[in-house]
Amino acid sequence: MGTRLWLLGGALFACLLTTEIYATAKVDQDVLDDMESNEVSTVIIHLDGQYDLKTLPAKFDSREARIDYMVEKLKAFTNEKSQRLRTYLKDTAEGVEEVTPIWITNSLRVRAPGKVLQEIMAMNGIERISLHAPKALDKLGESNGSLFVDPEGENQISWGVEKVRAPELWEKQVQGQGIRVAIIDTGINFTHPDLAPQMWKNPGESGLDDEGRDKSTNGIDDDGNGFIDDLMGFNFEAKNSDISDDGGHGSKVAGIVAGNGSKGIQTGVAPKATIVGIKSCCGSGTSIFESNTWEGMQYAVISKVRVISMSLSAKYYSNPTYNKWRRASEVILQAGIVHINSAGNLGSGNTPKNIGAPATNPPAWLHPLQKLVGGLSAMITIGATDEDDKLRSYSSTGPVTWEGIEGYGDYAYENGVKMGLTKPEVCGPSEVPSTSQFGEGYTNSFGGTSSATPNVAGVATLLLSARPDLTVEQVTETLMMSAVEVNAESKFDNKCGAGRVDAVAAVDYANAHFSKPTK
Repeated sequence: MGTRLWLLGGALFACLLTTEIYATAKVDQDVLDDMESNEVSTVIIHLDGQYDLKTLPAKFDSREARIDYMVEKLKAFTNEKSQRLRTYLKDTAEGVEEVTPIWITNSLRVRAPGKVLQEIMAMNGIERISLHAPKALDKLGESNGSLFVDPEGENQISWGVEKVRAPELWEKQVQGQGIRVAIIDTGINFTHPDLAPQMWKNPGESGLDDEGRDKSTNGIDDDGNGFIDDLMGFNFEAKNSDISDDGGHGSKVAGIVAGNGSKGIQTGVAPKATIVGIKSCCGSGTSIFESNTWEGMQYAVISKVRVISMSLSAKYYSNPTYNKWRRASEVILQAGIVHINSAGNLGSGNTPKNIGAPATNPPAWLHPLQKLVGGLSAMITIGATDEDDKLRSYSSTGPVTWEGIEGYGDYAYENGVKMGLTKPEVCGPSEVPSTSQFGEGYTNSFGGTSSATPNVAGVATLLLSARPDLTVEQVTETLMMSAVEVNAESKFDNKCGAGRVDAVAAVDYANAHFSKPTK
């Protein structure tokens, strides 16, 4: 009898939720399922509306001032939209374990008992409630070959670094200096000799505090940015400052962006760039929690990086929250950050769903052959090429569409009728050597669009090092219009976009088309 009553109660609970609560908030079915199965659930509460980025003042004294102003406005907007909800969770609700604002998407992450979530579902001002659950990752880039010993003799240079012509800019003292790059990934082997000198040192967490303790380990948020001891970055999975690499993926990405070759292999395109380690995903290598990565993107914004390198994408069949990914990339655009993201490794054949989120986001500048226009964001999506500039067979192809996505609906796709949004924007070399997850060695070959992406991020970093005045729109245009054409039949297609990036050609294009600011 007890079991039968429990089942009846569960059915009644679900019925009440689906009939009464959907009237005020859209609740995903997996939230209801989780509430029936568990005493406590973690959900993402997507609040109504978004701060209008168009209301930002046109001019600021500096990019840093613009970011500070924007972040303040975004935080205030989320606080205002969630005021009633937060008051309830703080003063009335029982058993609440977490309330985390995510201002880049106007959301809250909440962990609470089912009875509390029931009350929340009946509140106004909520667009949607989704489960904080893992989303299936596109297949991450893999390492082929074992770690090998440090070579003897002259330093070797990765063929990918040579392919994008980075050494020619190094000779002109353009090596990535002055440019901060966020690696949003599995963490970084920050003690590797090729990476350690490039790691960011947060000035607010460096040195000694008033009591003579090391600020990086004193357990205090010395700089008041909301994160304790974040000397080189932050871990949004464990919620601490340990950015060491669990999966090896992030260390290889970092090595391709900025490895300086001190142990014998020059893997990095921009060896004097500064790396901010943001550990927010993929410890398992198969999935991500979206809100962890959104938090990582927020951290990139407040850390005032110029480039984000992100070699991950959530597969379409795991139902990523496309509109929130796009919103985050719109905020990143307003922060003046170039977002370089892998297209993924699903190849072709499932148009328009081969490319995962957030790589489906539009770029800041549309190629002239992208005849169907729509909204913009900071995204540059990257495909993968080989030594002969041929597309790697696994490189995900476009187009993508935003039809049916709440809040957007642009870039309609219909085969042969509507072109959608051409993806990727450009390609980069893939299956190149990089720095190891542990110790001081290297991997023989790191593949997938995961390795193409940091090659392009490195080129963007060199470009900004040569021309720090460039906007995200100008960087995007430059990378596309200066790319080496790899398809004789098309100057812009859904396989490799405008072509494979070329660092020297990029700087030449920028100098020819964009005037340097007068002092």
